[in-house]
Amino acid sequence: MAAETIVTKSNKTGREVETGKPDVLKTDQLQDLVSALGEEMCVQKIQAQVMVDFRSMIRSKLESGDHENEEFNYSVDEIAQADYSDWKPETRQRKSPEEKAAELLSKLTPDEIKAALAKVQG
Repeated sequence: MAAETIVTKSNKTGREVETGKPDVLKTDQLQDLVSALGEEMCVQKIQAQVMVDFRSMIRSKLESGDHENEEFNYSVDEIAQADYSDWKPETRQRKSPEEKAAELLSKLTPDEIKAALAKVQG
């Protein structure tokens, strides 16, 4: 059974609150969402998220490669001229904070890691 509450954190203020989950977020059936929100709203919300996913994929192509030496895996022209007509969003696994930190740390030199740890430890 899905959780009946939602925890929302503000990175900007450091505050956090746990609230009850609205009924519209308790459904797991598309027809229930359409009944609650209307077809137009559902399409708009889904399209907005699909746009975020598409841009994320494009951003990944723009950023792949060696940034410091400006040796990228794809040129802007290659990205712009590719055929995306069959593209569909993929289900992504969310990374834990530990996985995100490990990924970021793997890109740093040992000296940069020591400096980052020193900042965190005060």
